[in-house]
Amino acid sequence: MKVFLFLLLLIVRAAADWVPAGREALPAPAGLEFLWIRGKVDGSAAELHVLRFSARTHAFAVMDDPAKAFDIATAAQKRGALAAVNGGYFHPDRTPLGLVVRQGATLHALEHASLLGGLLVVTRERTALLRVGEFKASPGVREALQAGPFLVDGGKAVAGLNAERRAERTFIFTQGPDRFGLGICDSVTLAEMGQILASPDVVPGGKIIRALNLDGGSSTGLWVGSEPPFYRREGKDVRNFLGIVAR
Repeated sequence: MKVFLFLLLLIVRAAADWVPAGREALPAPAGLEFLWIRGKVDGSAAELHVLRFSARTHAFAVMDDPAKAFDIATAAQKRGALAAVNGGYFHPDRTPLGLVVRQGATLHALEHASLLGGLLVVTRERTALLRVGEFKASPGVREALQAGPFLVDGGKAVAGLNAERRAERTFIFTQGPDRFGLGICDSVTLAEMGQILASPDVVPGGKIIRALNLDGGSSTGLWVGSEPPFYRREGKDVRNFLGIVAR
């Protein structure tokens, strides 16, 4: 009986593993790497579009849109961003959920909620993905966006993520102090997203150490200022966006 249960555990674990099927470099602005990644997780096909950059030369930038004046592409172009995705969560009246800091100005305060367990924080000295308990407010914070849940922490998929609801996903990640990225994935569960991003070599350049989920579903979108531009259009208006800009 014990042997049977052990074998069953191995089968279940194998089914949840990420099985790569291909990776292709796409045109990208100078200083960025843009990848189209394909594979299977839990037996279902999944596709990711991922951008990576060095924090020594580029940084994340928050873009706010309280009046519904922009989409991802026009917001990115106005800010001078080289690429951008949809950002954090927001209420039906478009009030942001969680901390939002743009160019040093706090647009919305930090909140404590299970959904909002992580933060992207950018100062002049560093970029970091932090748990809320690790964050200390400071005048030096130039950009910040609160979201969640964490998908990967310590190089491992976070336990207890929802394994039932599939949706499009938007995420940000770090492979170390100077290597960051963002991306989108077609319909997967949060648990599958964590499993994919924690898999070895899913993104070249080292294991993903931390990954944070942003708003997803119909909010999911990605614009890249390549030649020609790449635009996976968001399905609805969103309150804010997250871009990559040159330092």
